[in-house]
Amino acid sequence: MTMSGFFGQAIGGLLGNSGGVTAELPGLLTQILRSGQGQSGDGLPALLDQFEAAGLGAHVQSWVGGGENMPISAEQVASAIPQQRLEEWAQQIGVPPETVPALLAHVLPHAVDQATPEGTAAPEAVAEPNFGALVGRLFGS
Repeated sequence: MTMSGFFGQAIGGLLGNSGGVTAELPGLLTQILRSGQGQSGDGLPALLDQFEAAGLGAHVQSWVGGGENMPISAEQVASAIPQQRLEEWAQQIGVPPETVPALLAHVLPHAVDQATPEGTAAPEAVAEPNFGALVGRLFGS
């Protein structure tokens, strides 16, 4: 079993409803990373700005650039994203708010990497990856 599969099973065990989460998570990732949403500058560039403002610029650069993606902790995710937003996302995918940072810590490095194949987060360069396949691979479903 891969480390990602192990982590996916661990998260699934914590959530108790990993099938529902893995079904909803691709849509949430698309929403989070889609540029030009029009709502208060949402999208990948704004998300990456939040992480950079939280002192996680090296992480962001590793996800966008080539090479290995630096891991991020749930605590780092929670420090970068406002609690209200985490609660909204939790409600969307049907999980307790305290589990969202761990989920995002697991998937964001990979999702951002896939969304930025050209090595830039400029809105015109952001790809529309298949997050369903990504979530399936990461969570072993």
